[in-house]
Amino acid sequence: MRWNSLNLGTMLAGVLLASPASAASPAVQAAETTLTFDAAAMHTQYHENLQVGDDESGYTAGFGIGASLLQPLDPRRRDGLDYYAAMAYDFHAGNIKYAGHYQSGVPADADDRTVFQRIELRMGVGVPLILGAEFIPFAAGGYQAWNRNVDGPNSYYGGEFYRSFLFGAGFKFDVPLTPTLVTSATAELLGLAGGGITGNGYDFGRGFGVTPQERFELGLDDAVTQHFHVFTRAYWEHFNYSGTRPQYYTTYYIYEPFSTTTQFGVNLGAAYSF
Repeated sequence: MRWNSLNLGTMLAGVLLASPASAASPAVQAAETTLTFDAAAMHTQYHENLQVGDDESGYTAGFGIGASLLQPLDPRRRDGLDYYAAMAYDFHAGNIKYAGHYQSGVPADADDRTVFQRIELRMGVGVPLILGAEFIPFAAGGYQAWNRNVDGPNSYYGGEFYRSFLFGAGFKFDVPLTPTLVTSATAELLGLAGGGITGNGYDFGRGFGVTPQERFELGLDDAVTQHFHVFTRAYWEHFNYSGTRPQYYTTYYIYEPFSTTTQFGVNLGAAYSF
């Protein structure tokens, strides 16, 4: 038989896509239709891209809450695409190590009594695959903030508040390992836009430009009972803040330099599948 690109594409589609009689597997649908609560730990590494810049690193504890839904687009059929929606809120707080410099360039060591918050909303379409797997491309939007409170001898200004909106897209890939255990992998490329920095306790505020954020996540969900699940997630993310132009303050100019932040963490929690 003669093969060409059209034959090969048709064959691959037939191998990957589920048969017309199938839809999201019960295990995947149960894992993706939940209300969740988790405890979390996260490590942060922050670096200002200057020859003499500030660095921060350390662990923070926190929690997360979320909800997700995976249901057939047409409830009367079980042979088509699925509707996917999800929301997640994460909170972390604690002391991380600040290794920075004063305006004179003299090194300054202190603690950052830091607070991180992040909320993300997703909407997408689930595509059932062979062996009960599910491929879910989605659009995403949200908001993240960092309340940076450096506690040092001369930190009278009280630190800074960073914030930014999120927008972009990603995909999630779910694979049922057993009738109750589902593993997942998620990748996202987001943009940070509409954000900026504000001084806590002093008159400084400027907007940021648009910069990227990359995020990868691996997860496991186990249905202990029909409705009670336990799960864990591990993630890595990287993003930049564009920095600001110099702003005159009292007797000198101040500005926020371009910076890079990398965070990775683990969430462990329980879920109610409905």
